[in-house]
Amino acid sequence: MRFNAVIVDPYTNSATANVMFADPDTNPDEPSVLSFSRPIEPGFEDSSYYFEINDQSNGNYGGLEAVTLTRYGLNVLLSEKVVAKFGNTNFREIQVDFDISDKVYQSVSEMLQRIFKGYDIFEVQ
Repeated sequence: MRFNAVIVDPYTNSATANVMFADPDTNPDEPSVLSFSRPIEPGFEDSSYYFEINDQSNGNYGGLEAVTLTRYGLNVLLSEKVVAKFGNTNFREIQVDFDISDKVYQSVSEMLQRIFKGYDIFEVQ
């Protein structure tokens, strides 16, 4: 699966760190979305990360093999087990292209580092 994210939204609230990549324009009835989150509130720091592809039916705690951030995109490799659970082989590798400001890119990088802390799957190239 590959899409161009026109919305890139890294944010936190008092309980979670979140990053969302979305393309609501290409297919408004079924927009492409990739989101990541992880609890950050005290007592939950050891919880696993969570991700969704398009909607909650394609969501999972853990199950990613690699997440690579570049200045203009993100590449995510899902485990075969999670791909089988979702029943969509197009989800084995997710490629997201984006064109964002340096400030937003820095925020995305910091947020993803926070979400994947303790997991040896995140890399910035």
